Amino acid sequence: MKVTCPGCGAVFEIPETVKTITCPYCGLVFGEKAREDHYYFPAIRGEPYKILLGFLKRQFGIPMDIELNSSLLDQKLHYVPVYFYYMRGKAAGICGGRETMAYVCHHGGVVASTSFQGLLADYPFPIRGKRFFKRELEEFEGYHEPEFDEDRSRELAEEMLKRKLVDELHKQCDDLDRVIFEDLRLDYRGLVHYPIYHLKYSYKGRIYEAYLDGSDGKVILAEHPLKLETRVVEILTALGITLAALAMGSILSSIAHTIIPLLTSLIPAIASSIPLLKRGVELRVTASELKTLTEEESRSPIQILTRLVR
Repeated sequence: MKVTCPGCGAVFEIPETVKTITCPYCGLVFGEKAREDHYYFPAIRGEPYKILLGFLKRQFGIPMDIELNSSLLDQKLHYVPVYFYYMRGKAAGICGGRETMAYVCHHGGVVASTSFQGLLADYPFPIRGKRFFKRELEEFEGYHEPEFDEDRSRELAEEMLKRKLVDELHKQCDDLDRVIFEDLRLDYRGLVHYPIYHLKYSYKGRIYEAYLDGSDGKVILAEHPLKLETRVVEILTALGITLAALAMGSILSSIAHTIIPLLTSLIPAIASSIPLLKRGVELRVTASELKTLTEEESRSPIQILTRLVR
């Protein structure tokens, strides 16, 4: 007989005698009485702090004694509410009198907790492995209730889809005159409580924080120290780039009798030196397995990305 997966909507054949069903497309386990749209991801069995240390030891400029002289201060598992959607749509952009098109198909999540919205913005949530929600999780210390309902999540999901379409159009045209959205579709896939670990650890008297994906152990964001030698090298490199550009620009400007060559050499050099200079003078930097962090994120991940739930 044919069944429809309540998680991803896939239709597939199963023997009539089967009572417990595993979807071959999204991995959801369900049965005759399971008809809810509330799910959760089970937390990893591994030790999050060991996973974090393994990641930190691979980072450039990390102190060699990070494992020996650091210790775990606090570890808390949060179950964060996320409304899951499959989004698809297209948009037409008018650019310099001509029309260009963009198409997006995206599995995305709308985070329903302000404490984690910054941290998990555009996070690549998995689509396999979720299970039907267990009511006992509501008694868990790190359980978070959704801060808004499905209707509001749909509005935010549509905004997310439109933003992605505009981003795609900008890749084709820098100067968009107008955007026309067409055939926007949002397939609701349920409310999921997603596990996120928050850790605090100390290294030589200084406290650092980290966030791990509780489902697969990925390091979402981690603060860590830099060796003094690495900081010195980055500062000297930044100064060297700037001074070299200044010297070259000055020579070209004196030949051309205009300040334009100096500016065109110096401005890009300063822009490329600032990230190195910042990393060199700060006492902590951040790393992530998921993306290259901007300097804004690096400056204060705890303040910018999320406020900690205590």
